[in-house]
Amino acid sequence: MVKGNRLVIFDVDGTLLQTDRVTVPAVQRAFAAYDLSEPDRDTICSFFGQSVAAYEQWIARQCPPGQAAEIVAAANALELRLIGEEGKLYPGARETLARLRNDSYSLAICSNGPEAYVQEFLDAHTLRDFFPVVYARDARYSGKKEMVGLILTETAPERFAVIGDRCDDIEAAHAWGGYGIAAAYGFGAAEEWQDADAIIETIAQAPGCLRDMFEA
Repeated sequence: MVKGNRLVIFDVDGTLLQTDRVTVPAVQRAFAAYDLSEPDRDTICSFFGQSVAAYEQWIARQCPPGQAAEIVAAANALELRLIGEEGKLYPGARETLARLRNDSYSLAICSNGPEAYVQEFLDAHTLRDFFPVVYARDARYSGKKEMVGLILTETAPERFAVIGDRCDDIEAAHAWGGYGIAAAYGFGAAEEWQDADAIIETIAQAPGCLRDMFEA
């Protein structure tokens, strides 16, 4: 159990990881391998932040009868491989995490992604030491509100914030009395952030934003 006065919960896709460098080519290459028309980037990106079930159901709908499971598995396997080979953190992400840790913040992960995906992300980008508490939705949890509640039970902070690029990040923070910070550099839309307590244009702005909130 990790306890601290101030906790920052990070989303992964569109907040720490440039997911379009991973999932877009994984889906397109998997489709190409089966001689299927490749979905466009924007369509694939529209599923970032949604549940794994919704994403995989969409892939399955594009597949010929009887091949859906095989193609979904191929795309997922390629995605895991590309996390380390072609995936990149947002500029300044590692430095920001190090600064927050040095400033005595506790850090956690809360992602809608599958467990294997999130664990591979942490290992491939050597971030595991920053995040002693990690929750990945998979099919185990109803959504980010539930996961944030479990993180708070485990860490018992006095104050906390959630940083993410989608509306469910902001909603989960507010559901438990925390700050919701919108990562405008990710894949969300402006209307998703209208209830955010703050909006950051780069991850490097997070420490200053958090300091202002917590000290206020």
